[in-house]
Amino acid sequence: MTEVLFVEVTANRMEMRACEIAERTYVQGDRLQIIAVDPQQAVRLDSLLWTFRPDSFVPHGFPEGEKAEIVPPVIITTEEKKIPDFKSLLMLGFCPVDTVGQFSQVFHLVVADDRERLEASRHYWTQLRDAGFSLRHQKR
Repeated sequence: MTEVLFVEVTANRMEMRACEIAERTYVQGDRLQIIAVDPQQAVRLDSLLWTFRPDSFVPHGFPEGEKAEIVPPVIITTEEKKIPDFKSLLMLGFCPVDTVGQFSQVFHLVVADDRERLEASRHYWTQLRDAGFSLRHQKR
């Protein structure tokens, strides 16, 4: 069963929190797919994953096609399409229910200081709950 963790963040910490989740997932030995909302955010995350902490190392990259010989444990994409062999998903937007259900562990960032985004996350919670997912909530 898919478990979805709704993690509260502030708008100015959203991408930093994404990096922290990526690092923790990597350290635990899991492969993480990050779905950014647009190519600009994907590029920012790529850069930030190298610099968000001086002592951190999170091997990551962008999808290079199905025949890539070496696939890093963290992949950043903007497509709402599951990368094979990845069990964990961090979505910076709102993925379709069908996409969420393809992963065993999913992180959704709730931007608590953005009223529109907060309301959208509340509706998303209801949508995922009604679809039968196991949901949890984590305050900042």
